[in-house]
Amino acid sequence: MEEDNLSPLANHAGANLPHSRYLKSRRLSISAEACNFDSDGEEEGSGKDLVVKHPKSDEQLARLNSAITKTFVFKALNDEQRELVIDSMYEKCVAKGNDVIRQGDDGDNFYIVDAGIFEAIVKRDGKSEVVFKYDNSGSFGELALMYNTPRSATVRASTDGVLWTLSGEMFRQIVLKAARKKREEFRKLLQSVTILKELSTYELENVADALILKKYKNGECIFKEGDQAYELYFVLAGAVEIRMLDKSNRQSGQQVKITECPVGSYFGELAWLKKDPRAASAYALGNVTLAELDVYAFERLLGPCREIMERNAKAYEKPLIEKFGSLAM
Repeated sequence: MEEDNLSPLANHAGANLPHSRYLKSRRLSISAEACNFDSDGEEEGSGKDLVVKHPKSDEQLARLNSAITKTFVFKALNDEQRELVIDSMYEKCVAKGNDVIRQGDDGDNFYIVDAGIFEAIVKRDGKSEVVFKYDNSGSFGELALMYNTPRSATVRASTDGVLWTLSGEMFRQIVLKAARKKREEFRKLLQSVTILKELSTYELENVADALILKKYKNGECIFKEGDQAYELYFVLAGAVEIRMLDKSNRQSGQQVKITECPVGSYFGELAWLKKDPRAASAYALGNVTLAELDVYAFERLLGPCREIMERNAKAYEKPLIEKFGSLAM
C-alpha cells in the first residue's frame, strides 16, 4: 500500500505552531495570491536551477530524512522534489538565548529542529507568552512564507541547538508549488464522487486539502472486521469488495461478500457514524486508488453530507442486518 498526502499544508498549517490560532480569520488553504504563482509560470522550472547543494554526512542525511518524513509540509513532494529540498537545506547552529525568528519580521526561511529546545513566544497587549515548546523535534516558519505575512511569533533557543534551514525561495518554488498542483489534481479526482457534489467549490477544496491518497494492489486488505474506525474512503480508481465473516459458521473463518464499491462511491462511514468497530472487511479488487479522510476532518468538513450518508446507510443496512446481524464498515 502506498500513500501520499496531496495537500497537507492547509490541513496542518497550524500543527507546527499553536500561535496559528491568532490567524483564525485567514483561510488555511493554498491560494495563488499567497504563494504568488502566476498561471503561466506555475509549470516553469522544478527548482533545480535554484539549488545550492550543501554537503552532508551519512549521519546527517539519515537524521534529516527522518525529520522530513515527520514534517507535514513535505508530504506532497515526489522523490525528486524531496531530494532537491534535502540538498538545499543547510545546518544552522543557534546559541542559547538567541532568536531564530522574531514576531513582526518578514519571513525568510523555514526551519526543522534537529537538536535542542526552542520556545515559540507570542507578544500581545505588551505581554509575552510561551505558546509552544519544540523539544529536539518539530518545524516552524511556514505560515509567513505561505501567506506573505509577518512572523506571528518569536522562536527563541532555550538551549544550544541545531536547525535545518530551507530558504523561503526554495520553499515557495518546490514545496508550495507541489502542494498546490496536487491539490488541484485531487480536486478534479473528487468530482467523480457523487456525494461530494453536494459541496460548494470552497468546501470541496477544503476536503481536497485534508485527504490522503492511498493505493492498494489487488487483494490487499484496506481494513479488517473488528478494527477501530478512524477513516472513511472515496474510491477514485478500481473497486473495493466488502466482506463479512459468515455468522452461521464462525469457526470456519470464511468471509461472505456483501457488496462492491465502484469508482465514485464511498465506504467506511458506518462504523464512524455509529461509533462502532468495523463489522466488515474491505479488500482491493485490482489496483485501487482511494482518498482517505480521517474522522476529525469528516466532522469538520462533511457536515452537508452527513444527513445524506445516514439516509443512504438506513436504506441498505436493514436487509444486511437481517442476514448478518450488523453492518458497520
